[in-house]
Parts: sequence; structure tokens; C-alpha cells
Amino acid sequence: MTFFLFMLACEPKPSGRTPLEHALECEEVLGPFPRFSCSDALLVPVTKDGEALTNGSWDSNQCDAPAAFGKPCDPGFGIGRYTGLNRDGSPNEDVVYLTNCRDGGLGVIGHRFSTGDTCFLHVNLEKVNPYDTNIPTPSEDGYNEAWEWPNIVAYDQCQECHMAGPFLHTPATSQLSNPENPSELLIPLTGHSEYQIVGAEFEQPHTTNIQNSCTTCHRAQCTEHFQNYPLDELLMPPPFSGANNFDHSNISTNARDEIREWCSSLNLRQ
Repeated sequence: MTFFLFMLACEPKPSGRTPLEHALECEEVLGPFPRFSCSDALLVPVTKDGEALTNGSWDSNQCDAPAAFGKPCDPGFGIGRYTGLNRDGSPNEDVVYLTNCRDGGLGVIGHRFSTGDTCFLHVNLEKVNPYDTNIPTPSEDGYNEAWEWPNIVAYDQCQECHMAGPFLHTPATSQLSNPENPSELLIPLTGHSEYQIVGAEFEQPHTTNIQNSCTTCHRAQCTEHFQNYPLDELLMPPPFSGANNFDHSNISTNARDEIREWCSSLNLRQ
């Protein structure tokens, strides 16, 4: 009982700025929010030898294209993509929003390509059905009730899973194309562009000045969440994969070890 009460005491409480205050700060750099809903999300295919799987598994060998977080082979994960908006309501191609619909939740990542400004948001599951098509936007009543307070979202340490960039790419998610441009992946490629998180509640991603064969092309990524299926052992997603789906897990061993040593020095909260 004592341990249970201690865990309750460690749970974050709403404090500081409201969800609306954080949203308005995000809109200053990203523009007006679209209306988000998991009803717009595309379902990530989960197959084994081309046949659809209906039961999730922790075992990454049980599906053709595993994810690198949660259950690698878990049906029911959806991703939505929204183009940003200008103040007059016209599309703003410099801004993109992705919704992550998994574990019954709805998370949002908003990103401006030219500046790297990024916002992390999540609905309040006690108040909102993620598949509702009328979840309030910041310009509507009820926003503070529908969305989580920024200190609660920040408690999840978004920047530790999203250290290398705002968006994660895995074989699972790289199966999906952008419906508005099928030649693009659904999840944008951001490369070495600028990246910072909006909101005083959030820590910024760690960066390193290590220069080696990995960091020439990639930002360093540190996390223990992907131990089941390490990110540096995943096959490269399109358009890098080519006909043979190039696997570079057996090269640059010393460079990867150098990054792992730097990561271990950070003492990240996992």
C-alpha cells in the first residue's frame, strides 16, 4: 500500500500554463491548428508473409514490418497527416501535423520545416473520444477540458524518444504514403534540419558534437525504449533503401559505439 501511494504522489498534476495558453504559443509559430481526429488516421498494416495479423505481439519476428516502440507487431496503430494553415485558411506547406493514434490515445506533433519549431500535444482521454470529429480547436470553447495540460505532456519526456528529430521512421510506418502526394512517405523526412520544442515545460533534445560516419547524415538518438528492436538495426526506409533495402547494421560499429557511450553519459530518465 505504501508503494502504491508513493506512485500516486509521483503522478503529475495540472499546473502552470493551461492547454490553451500552450496551444496559442504553438499557433504563433505554426499557424492555426486544423481539427484533429483519429477518424482521419491511416491504419498501419501489420502482416506476416503478406497475411494480415489480428493479434499483437512483442516479438518483432512475427510481422513483416515491425515498429520500434510499444509492441513491434501491434494491429490498431493509426497515423494521420494534416497540412498546416495560414491565417486566411489557405494551406501552409511549411507546416505539417501528425496524429499518433495508439493505445487508445491521440497525440499530435506539429512541425515547421523552415525553423524546426515543434509542438507536442495530447487529448485528455478522460474527457475526449479520440475518434470524435468535433474535438475543440484553440478558437473554440472547451479546449482546456479536451486537451492535456502541457506539464503533463512534458512529463512523458517526448524529447527522449524524439531526440533525433520530431518524427520517427520504422519499417511499420514507412509502409504508408502521403495521400496528397503518394511519392512521399506519410511521415516526413526532416534530416539534419533545425529542431526545437515549443513550450517552457518541455526539455530540449540533447545534441552532440560527435563527428563520425553516423552523425554525418543522422542526429544521435538515445533511448532504452527500443531495446527490443534497436533503431540502428532497422532497415533504412524509402527513399534510401533501394531495390535491396540496404542494411547498414554491420558497418560503422565503432561510430555507433561512440554514440552509445555518449548516450550513457546523459543519464536519461527512461
